[in-house]
Amino acid sequence: MSDNIVQPAAGSKQPGWKYWLKTARLFTLVATVSPLLVGTAIAGYERTFHPLIFLTTFVSCLFLQIGTNYFNEYFDYAYGLDHEGSLGASTVIFRNEMSAGQVLGGAIGCFVIAALLGILLVFLVGPEILLFGLTGLLIAYFYSARPFKLASRGLGDVMVYIAMGLLMTWGAYYVQIQHWSWPAFAASIPVGFLIMAIMNMNNVRDYQDDLAVNKKTLPVRFGLKFGKRYHATLLMGSYVTTVLFVLVGLLPITSLIVLVTFPLAFSNVRSVLQATDRKVFMLGIKRTAMLNLQFGVVLTLGILLAILISGRISL
Repeated sequence: MSDNIVQPAAGSKQPGWKYWLKTARLFTLVATVSPLLVGTAIAGYERTFHPLIFLTTFVSCLFLQIGTNYFNEYFDYAYGLDHEGSLGASTVIFRNEMSAGQVLGGAIGCFVIAALLGILLVFLVGPEILLFGLTGLLIAYFYSARPFKLASRGLGDVMVYIAMGLLMTWGAYYVQIQHWSWPAFAASIPVGFLIMAIMNMNNVRDYQDDLAVNKKTLPVRFGLKFGKRYHATLLMGSYVTTVLFVLVGLLPITSLIVLVTFPLAFSNVRSVLQATDRKVFMLGIKRTAMLNLQFGVVLTLGILLAILISGRISL
């Protein structure tokens, strides 16, 4: 992998809104929506819901992920990991639709907004929220940036689970009820598996490009066949763990409503395992992202149904 930073492309004109949205990779934001909905629903099941805290957390996390996407775009360009034909990049810098400085500035701006909203949460919830926010910011930045470049070292999967599975699901619960929650931790596992699957599908699609620049994602380390089987394991594992956590009483029985989404997961797995064309993997990323959203929304509805049945809630 080259460590030489490519000089930013020239360009001073202000990019149109569609380029900002393109670089934000809006379809990936479902990875933020699902854990926040599920974690908040579990807090509701324990009779607590504060709308202002939820809204502040939601917007802060959205800007954190958008900023992460901007940083990823910038550093993959700066470190020579992407080129104009890269399927995984928005290519706005290569096409002179945005300058490297504008993408970097967008990333910093999003992080500043996320941090300011995090400070508001400190006043609403308590200073311990700083630990959640700082951990999230560090993982988000060093996912692509030196000196760690977590994604390039094959550590992206575990970091994505920590930041978007565990911290976002339990964090959404914690800002409502300030203590550890085994149910929130349990819910973070199936939700986190699906978020990891989105990233893995991205890595499977980019296997050839990443191999060429020695970007050591798990598919590069262990092979394309491993990447496809790993994808299947993550998707199937999300349903297996949900059922197990219901059986041991960590999640309400109504959580099993997520099984209505299983045919979508099965179709997704079958198409990926049989695929040889990168276009199938491109479609697989969007299908996995939508499955993550559907799973998260339906699981949330299942928990809300349990709330209605039990008559639990207090504001």
